[in-house]
Amino acid sequence: MLRNFAQRDMNRQNSNGRRFCLFPDQNGPQRMRISFATFTRFLLCIGILIGVTTSCTPTGGGDNSALLAAAIPSGGSGAQACLEQWPFASGAYLADNSVNAALDAGVFGDPTKATNKICGGGWTTGSTDVYSTGSSSECESGETCIVLEWTGKRVTNATGIDFVVYENAFLHGTNPNSRFLEPVIVEVSIDGNNWCGWNPTYSGSSSATDLRNPANYSDLAGITPVVFKQSDANSLTAADLFTETTDGYGTHLKGGGDGFDLDSSSFGNSGSGCNTTLRDSIRSSGFVYIRLTTAYSRNNSSYPLASDSFDQKADIDGVVARSVTNR
Repeated sequence: MLRNFAQRDMNRQNSNGRRFCLFPDQNGPQRMRISFATFTRFLLCIGILIGVTTSCTPTGGGDNSALLAAAIPSGGSGAQACLEQWPFASGAYLADNSVNAALDAGVFGDPTKATNKICGGGWTTGSTDVYSTGSSSECESGETCIVLEWTGKRVTNATGIDFVVYENAFLHGTNPNSRFLEPVIVEVSIDGNNWCGWNPTYSGSSSATDLRNPANYSDLAGITPVVFKQSDANSLTAADLFTETTDGYGTHLKGGGDGFDLDSSSFGNSGSGCNTTLRDSIRSSGFVYIRLTTAYSRNNSSYPLASDSFDQKADIDGVVARSVTNR
Protein backbone atom coordinates (compact mmCIF):
# COMPACT_ATOMS: atom_id res chain seq x y z
CA MET A 1 0.00 0.00 0.00
CA LEU A 2 2.85 2.37 0.76
CA ARG A 3 4.36 1.77 -2.65
CA ASN A 4 1.02 2.40 -4.37
CA PHE A 5 0.62 5.70 -2.51
CA ALA A 6 4.12 6.81 -3.43
CA GLN A 7 3.65 5.73 -7.03
CA ARG A 8 0.40 7.67 -7.32
CA ASP A 9 2.09 10.82 -6.05
CA MET A 10 5.21 10.44 -8.14
CA ASN A 11 3.36 9.79 -11.39
CA ARG A 12 1.71 13.22 -11.28
CA GLN A 13 2.68 15.79 -13.85
CA ASN A 14 3.76 19.27 -12.89
CA SER A 15 2.09 22.37 -14.34
CA ASN A 16 4.38 22.27 -17.38
CA GLY A 17 3.61 18.65 -18.11
CA ARG A 18 7.21 17.63 -17.39
CA ARG A 19 7.87 14.21 -15.89
CA PHE A 20 10.85 12.51 -14.33
CA CYS A 21 11.08 8.74 -14.23
CA LEU A 22 11.03 6.76 -11.00
CA PHE A 23 8.27 4.11 -11.00
CA PRO A 24 7.01 2.07 -13.98
CA ASP A 25 4.02 3.60 -15.75
CA GLN A 26 1.41 0.85 -15.85
CA ASN A 27 -0.45 2.59 -18.70
CA GLY A 28 2.46 3.07 -21.03
CA PRO A 29 6.07 2.13 -21.81
CA GLN A 30 8.26 0.75 -19.04
CA ARG A 31 9.69 3.99 -17.81
CA MET A 32 9.88 5.68 -14.40
CA ARG A 33 8.09 8.92 -13.59
CA ILE A 34 8.23 11.51 -10.81
CA SER A 35 6.88 15.06 -10.62
CA PHE A 36 9.40 17.87 -10.80
CA ALA A 37 8.42 19.16 -7.34
CA THR A 38 8.77 15.73 -5.75
CA PHE A 39 12.11 15.19 -7.44
CA THR A 40 13.32 18.55 -6.11
CA ARG A 41 12.23 17.65 -2.57
CA PHE A 42 14.04 14.34 -2.92
CA LEU A 43 17.29 16.08 -3.92
CA LEU A 44 16.91 18.59 -1.09
CA CYS A 45 16.57 15.81 1.48
CA ILE A 46 19.65 14.06 0.10
CA GLY A 47 21.56 17.36 0.24
CA ILE A 48 20.61 17.95 3.86
CA LEU A 49 21.64 14.42 4.78
CA ILE A 50 25.01 14.84 3.09
CA GLY A 51 25.52 18.25 4.71
CA VAL A 52 24.81 16.93 8.19
CA THR A 53 27.05 13.93 7.67
CA THR A 54 29.90 16.09 6.40
CA SER A 55 29.56 18.62 9.21
CA CYS A 56 29.57 15.94 11.87
CA THR A 57 32.58 14.01 10.62
CA PRO A 58 35.54 14.28 13.01
CA THR A 59 38.63 15.86 11.50
CA GLY A 60 40.84 15.36 14.49
CA GLY A 61 40.38 11.60 14.79
CA GLY A 62 39.19 9.81 17.92
CA ASP A 63 35.84 8.33 18.78
CA ASN A 64 32.36 9.74 18.15
CA SER A 65 31.23 10.00 21.78
CA ALA A 66 31.29 13.79 21.83
CA LEU A 67 29.26 14.02 18.63
CA LEU A 68 26.67 11.58 19.92
CA ALA A 69 26.40 13.48 23.18
CA ALA A 70 25.80 16.73 21.33
CA ALA A 71 23.24 15.29 18.89
CA ILE A 72 20.18 15.83 21.08
CA PRO A 73 16.84 17.58 20.53
CA SER A 74 15.57 20.94 21.80
CA GLY A 75 18.99 22.55 21.98
CA GLY A 76 19.98 20.84 25.21
CA SER A 77 19.42 17.89 27.48
CA GLY A 78 16.24 16.89 29.24
CA ALA A 79 12.61 17.01 28.21
CA GLN A 80 12.15 20.76 28.76
CA ALA A 81 12.34 22.89 25.62
CA CYS A 82 14.71 25.84 25.53
CA LEU A 83 12.52 28.95 25.53
CA GLU A 84 13.01 31.71 22.97
CA GLN A 85 12.49 34.63 25.35
CA TRP A 86 15.25 35.70 27.74
CA PRO A 87 13.87 35.10 31.25
CA PHE A 88 15.48 38.00 33.15
CA ALA A 89 14.39 41.64 32.96
CA SER A 90 17.46 42.80 34.88
CA GLY A 91 20.59 41.50 36.56
CA ALA A 92 21.64 39.27 33.65
CA TYR A 93 21.95 40.51 30.07
CA LEU A 94 22.49 38.29 27.05
CA ALA A 95 24.85 39.47 24.29
CA ASP A 96 22.37 39.81 21.43
CA ASN A 97 24.37 40.63 18.31
CA SER A 98 27.42 39.33 16.47
CA VAL A 99 29.84 41.51 14.50
CA ASN A 100 30.85 40.38 11.00
CA ALA A 101 30.61 36.74 12.05
CA ALA A 102 31.39 34.07 9.48
CA LEU A 103 28.28 32.26 8.23
CA ASP A 104 29.19 28.67 7.44
CA ALA A 105 27.14 26.00 5.73
CA GLY A 106 27.65 23.42 8.46
CA VAL A 107 25.17 22.41 11.13
CA PHE A 108 26.78 24.77 13.66
CA GLY A 109 27.62 27.61 11.26
CA ASP A 110 24.80 30.01 12.17
CA PRO A 111 26.13 32.88 14.36
CA THR A 112 22.65 33.66 15.71
CA LYS A 113 23.04 30.49 17.78
CA ALA A 114 25.56 32.44 19.89
CA THR A 115 23.14 35.29 20.59
CA ASN A 116 19.62 33.85 20.69
CA LYS A 117 19.46 32.00 24.04
CA ILE A 118 21.37 29.83 26.51
CA CYS A 119 20.45 26.16 26.13
CA GLY A 120 22.80 24.28 28.41
CA GLY A 121 22.87 20.51 28.19
CA GLY A 122 24.15 20.02 31.74
CA TRP A 123 27.27 18.23 32.91
CA THR A 124 27.11 15.16 30.71
CA THR A 125 25.52 16.38 27.49
CA GLY A 126 26.34 19.01 24.91
CA SER A 127 23.93 21.45 23.27
CA THR A 128 23.04 21.80 19.60
CA ASP A 129 22.11 25.49 19.93
CA VAL A 130 25.72 26.62 19.49
CA TYR A 131 27.95 28.37 16.95
CA SER A 132 31.32 26.96 15.91
CA THR A 133 33.81 29.80 15.67
CA GLY A 134 34.69 30.82 12.12
CA SER A 135 37.26 32.89 10.26
CA SER A 136 36.01 36.48 10.09
CA SER A 137 37.49 39.94 9.64
CA GLU A 138 37.26 40.44 13.41
CA CYS A 139 39.72 37.61 14.14
CA GLU A 140 43.48 37.80 14.23
CA SER A 141 45.07 36.35 11.10
CA GLY A 142 44.57 32.60 10.78
CA GLU A 143 42.32 32.36 13.84
CA THR A 144 38.69 31.37 14.34
CA CYS A 145 36.55 33.56 16.56
CA ILE A 146 33.28 35.38 17.06
CA VAL A 147 32.80 38.96 18.29
CA LEU A 148 29.62 39.76 20.21
CA GLU A 149 28.02 42.91 21.59
CA TRP A 150 25.02 44.09 23.58
CA THR A 151 23.03 46.29 21.18
CA GLY A 152 23.20 49.93 22.27
CA LYS A 153 24.84 48.95 25.57
CA ARG A 154 28.23 48.63 27.18
CA VAL A 155 29.14 46.14 29.89
CA THR A 156 30.18 47.83 33.12
CA ASN A 157 32.42 46.72 35.94
CA ALA A 158 30.47 45.27 38.86
CA THR A 159 31.49 43.55 42.07
CA GLY A 160 32.76 40.04 41.40
CA ILE A 161 32.13 38.20 38.13
CA ASP A 162 31.24 40.67 35.36
CA PHE A 163 30.22 38.22 32.64
CA VAL A 164 29.96 34.51 31.95
CA VAL A 165 30.96 32.74 28.74
CA TYR A 166 28.95 29.64 27.90
CA GLU A 167 30.69 27.12 25.66
CA ASN A 168 29.88 23.48 24.95
CA ALA A 169 32.11 21.60 27.40
CA PHE A 170 30.83 18.39 29.01
CA LEU A 171 32.13 15.41 30.95
CA HIS A 172 34.12 12.76 29.14
CA GLY A 173 32.50 9.83 30.94
CA THR A 174 31.43 10.33 34.57
CA ASN A 175 34.62 11.76 36.09
CA PRO A 176 34.21 15.53 36.72
CA ASN A 177 37.96 15.92 36.18
CA SER A 178 37.79 14.49 32.67
CA ARG A 179 35.98 16.71 30.18
CA PHE A 180 35.62 17.27 26.46
CA LEU A 181 37.21 20.72 26.12
CA GLU A 182 37.83 23.22 23.33
CA PRO A 183 39.19 26.20 25.30
CA VAL A 184 38.47 29.81 24.37
CA ILE A 185 40.59 32.95 24.73
CA VAL A 186 38.46 35.86 25.95
CA GLU A 187 39.19 39.52 25.13
CA VAL A 188 37.15 42.72 25.46
CA SER A 189 37.30 46.04 23.63
CA ILE A 190 35.86 49.55 23.60
CA ASP A 191 36.42 50.26 19.90
CA GLY A 192 36.70 46.81 18.28
CA ASN A 193 40.34 47.45 17.35
CA ASN A 194 42.29 47.28 20.60
CA TRP A 195 41.69 44.31 22.86
CA CYS A 196 42.49 43.45 26.45
CA GLY A 197 42.46 39.92 27.82
CA TRP A 198 43.49 38.02 30.91
CA ASN A 199 46.34 35.50 31.23
CA PRO A 200 45.08 32.40 29.39
CA THR A 201 47.23 29.43 30.35
CA TYR A 202 47.37 25.69 29.83
CA SER A 203 49.80 23.99 32.23
CA GLY A 204 49.43 20.31 31.33
CA SER A 205 51.10 17.96 28.87
CA SER A 206 49.81 16.74 25.51
CA SER A 207 48.34 13.57 27.03
CA ALA A 208 44.60 13.05 26.75
CA THR A 209 44.33 12.84 30.55
CA ASP A 210 45.91 16.27 31.00
CA LEU A 211 44.02 17.84 28.11
CA ARG A 212 40.70 16.81 29.66
CA ASN A 213 41.55 17.94 33.19
CA PRO A 214 39.98 21.36 33.96
CA ALA A 215 42.58 22.02 36.67
CA ASN A 216 45.19 22.55 33.94
CA TYR A 217 43.45 25.64 32.55
CA SER A 218 43.24 29.20 33.86
CA ASP A 219 41.71 32.39 32.44
CA LEU A 220 40.13 30.43 29.59
CA ALA A 221 36.48 29.81 28.72
CA GLY A 222 35.10 26.52 27.46
CA ILE A 223 36.14 24.70 30.63
CA THR A 224 32.92 24.38 32.64
CA PRO A 225 29.76 22.74 31.21
CA VAL A 226 26.62 24.84 30.79
CA VAL A 227 24.10 23.99 33.51
CA PHE A 228 21.73 26.91 32.91
CA LYS A 229 18.96 26.39 30.38
CA GLN A 230 16.20 28.96 29.87
CA SER A 231 13.31 26.54 30.18
CA ASP A 232 10.11 26.32 32.21
CA ALA A 233 12.01 24.09 34.63
CA ASN A 234 14.72 26.68 35.34
CA SER A 235 14.94 27.66 39.02
CA LEU A 236 18.07 29.83 38.80
CA THR A 237 17.81 33.58 39.35
CA ALA A 238 19.81 36.23 37.52
CA ALA A 239 22.10 36.56 40.55
CA ASP A 240 22.64 32.78 40.62
CA LEU A 241 24.37 32.93 37.24
CA PHE A 242 27.21 34.89 38.86
CA THR A 243 27.29 32.98 42.16
CA GLU A 244 29.59 30.07 42.94
CA THR A 245 28.58 26.80 44.54
CA THR A 246 30.47 23.66 45.54
CA ASP A 247 29.21 20.13 44.92
CA GLY A 248 30.40 16.81 43.52
CA TYR A 249 31.59 18.55 40.36
CA GLY A 250 33.80 20.95 42.32
CA THR A 251 33.46 24.71 42.74
CA HIS A 252 31.68 26.38 39.84
CA LEU A 253 29.05 28.97 38.99
CA LYS A 254 25.52 27.75 39.70
CA GLY A 255 24.59 28.04 36.04
CA GLY A 256 27.90 26.67 34.81
CA GLY A 257 30.02 28.44 32.24
CA ASP A 258 33.20 30.40 32.93
CA GLY A 259 33.16 33.77 34.68
CA PHE A 260 35.51 36.72 34.12
CA ASP A 261 36.20 39.69 36.39
CA LEU A 262 37.52 43.02 35.10
CA ASP A 263 39.10 43.65 38.51
CA SER A 264 41.13 40.45 38.33
CA SER A 265 44.87 41.04 38.72
CA SER A 266 45.45 39.15 35.47
CA PHE A 267 43.18 41.40 33.39
CA GLY A 268 45.24 43.43 30.94
CA ASN A 269 48.05 40.87 30.75
CA SER A 270 47.25 40.02 27.12
CA GLY A 271 45.52 41.40 24.07
CA SER A 272 46.41 43.20 20.85
CA GLY A 273 46.77 46.91 21.62
CA CYS A 274 46.24 46.49 25.36
CA ASN A 275 48.11 48.71 27.81
CA THR A 276 47.52 49.96 31.34
CA THR A 277 45.65 53.03 30.07
CA LEU A 278 43.17 50.94 28.09
CA ARG A 279 42.86 48.39 30.89
CA ASP A 280 42.00 51.10 33.41
CA SER A 281 39.57 52.74 30.98
CA ILE A 282 37.70 49.45 30.55
CA ARG A 283 37.60 48.95 34.30
CA SER A 284 36.19 52.41 34.91
CA SER A 285 33.89 52.83 31.89
CA GLY A 286 33.19 49.31 30.65
CA PHE A 287 33.53 47.64 27.25
CA VAL A 288 31.40 47.27 24.12
CA TYR A 289 32.70 44.16 22.35
CA ILE A 290 33.81 40.72 23.46
CA ARG A 291 35.91 38.45 21.25
CA LEU A 292 35.92 34.69 21.76
CA THR A 293 38.77 32.93 19.98
CA THR A 294 39.41 29.20 19.81
CA ALA A 295 42.69 29.00 21.73
CA TYR A 296 44.04 26.23 19.49
CA SER A 297 43.74 28.52 16.45
CA ARG A 298 45.93 31.14 18.11
CA ASN A 299 48.68 28.79 19.21
CA ASN A 300 48.26 25.04 18.82
CA SER A 301 51.42 24.37 20.85
CA SER A 302 50.39 26.43 23.86
CA TYR A 303 46.77 25.27 23.69
CA PRO A 304 46.71 21.72 22.26
CA LEU A 305 43.47 19.80 21.80
CA ALA A 306 42.57 16.18 22.41
CA SER A 307 42.26 14.00 19.31
CA ASP A 308 38.47 13.85 19.56
CA SER A 309 38.01 17.53 18.76
CA PHE A 310 36.01 17.32 15.53
CA ASP A 311 36.93 20.54 13.77
CA GLN A 312 39.27 22.28 16.23
CA LYS A 313 36.68 25.01 16.80
CA ALA A 314 35.00 26.08 20.02
CA ASP A 315 31.19 25.96 20.12
CA ILE A 316 29.67 29.10 21.63
CA ASP A 317 26.27 29.07 23.36
CA GLY A 318 26.38 32.73 24.44
CA VAL A 319 27.66 35.37 26.88
CA VAL A 320 25.76 36.92 29.78
CA ALA A 321 26.80 40.15 31.54
CA ARG A 322 25.86 41.19 35.07
CA SER A 323 25.60 44.95 34.49
CA VAL A 324 25.13 47.13 31.40
CA THR A 325 24.49 50.79 30.66
CA ASN A 326 23.55 52.80 27.59
CA ARG A 327 26.46 53.74 25.32
